[in-house]
Amino acid sequence: MSIKEILSMKLQQLYEENTELLVEIGNLLEPELAQIVDAFYVELLEIPEITPILKNAIVEKNLKESQKQWIHDFFKPRTAKDIKALIERQERIGSIHANININLNYFTYGIGLMKREIYLRIHQYFITQECQSDINCNQAAYVLEHRNFTQAFLVVGQLFDVLVSLISEAYFLNEMVHETNELSLKMKGMTQNTAIECERLRSLLLDWLRNTLTFLYQTPDINVHQLPKLQYSGFGLWVIYKADFLSHTVNISAELKKYIQEIDDALFTAANCRADRNETSFFDSVSELNNTVSKASWFISTIVDQVIELDTGMDSLTRLFNRRYLDTILRRQTNISMKQGFPYTILMLDLDHFKQVNDTYGHDGGDAVLKQFSELLMLSVRSSDFIFRYGGEEFLIVLSNVDSQEALSIAEKIRYKCETHMFMLPMNKQINKTCSIGVASYNGHPDYNRIIKKADLALYEAKNNGRNQVRFGVKM
Repeated sequence: MSIKEILSMKLQQLYEENTELLVEIGNLLEPELAQIVDAFYVELLEIPEITPILKNAIVEKNLKESQKQWIHDFFKPRTAKDIKALIERQERIGSIHANININLNYFTYGIGLMKREIYLRIHQYFITQECQSDINCNQAAYVLEHRNFTQAFLVVGQLFDVLVSLISEAYFLNEMVHETNELSLKMKGMTQNTAIECERLRSLLLDWLRNTLTFLYQTPDINVHQLPKLQYSGFGLWVIYKADFLSHTVNISAELKKYIQEIDDALFTAANCRADRNETSFFDSVSELNNTVSKASWFISTIVDQVIELDTGMDSLTRLFNRRYLDTILRRQTNISMKQGFPYTILMLDLDHFKQVNDTYGHDGGDAVLKQFSELLMLSVRSSDFIFRYGGEEFLIVLSNVDSQEALSIAEKIRYKCETHMFMLPMNKQINKTCSIGVASYNGHPDYNRIIKKADLALYEAKNNGRNQVRFGVKM
């Protein structure tokens, strides 16, 4: 049974068992709805990140009305059809908040504020209003006074919890789709054309510099308030609208924005010196402008290698996966295993005494060994398996639908292949290398980090007991 079905049943049960009580609470709150929503707004407006959104006139008007209706609908009896519509509305709310990029923490904080205001009013009616059977008595409060005070609070709390769970689920589902699509966008085209894109970007920057220098030297009367700022140029607009898609691991956008600010500051200084006819300071400031642009240009030239490696998720030396997508792969493997019962196993591998290779034959020799060991691994597993360069001389293999016994057999074959392989180094030199391997199989726990730790402990045991061996992970 899905969480949505469970929540639907819970709502149905709450409304069936508490129909009269919910109607009475709704009647009590009806004249207070505007005050509840206003109190919600006043406190949320204290959060700077949300203020620009809430102060929009259209948002304020529509959102206040929808909030009052949202609370109003809480306290009405529900048929199965009504509950289905209520659930769909919560899902829309969650999706909308995700689409407009409202932090879910702010949303849950706001829900807490509304819940507090409702509790305060229920409490006030129960505690402070003395209902007598006279014509001035609030009849709804009178009825409630004879109800179980605790039950009223409990039912309202349960209603909020269920509906917020529905909203949160829709929010995170929308976020997951968004992130998947964003990742897909980053992987398509941008990575393949990174070198071309970066060269075009450098060209835009240098063109701007040439035009700006012409402006600084040839404009008779410079107005510092009308400068051709870099942030408004083709280069600046590219950074604003496209830099984030070039990579989400290397913070290229933030670095480029910092350079843009420095360049525009240097431009402002140079323009002021020119306007003041301070020739010496003007030449110094133009030199600083040139230097800052040169630094930005150099930074752009370093982007290519970083982005190709990170955006493709591939290690630039071995062409294996790097650790960027390890969590994604293991989360999926765990999900498949939990739902369909397919096992999976991790091999953690480490080349023995690898530091000696670098010390004796240099990093070129070490790189040659890593490349050849990577090729050996690729020839030792199936196309459905995943190989990662975990870091340095450590590698990690995810074996799909493989139990512990089969995994041990695969690991032993890899160990033997490595031991008997002749690694070719520059200058026609050859060496032998061995590897140690830790093996751990998924045991049903949803935290896939546990299986990584088990494999890592098994690898440590293999290395601690003489290396060039395979060890199976102990229970955790």
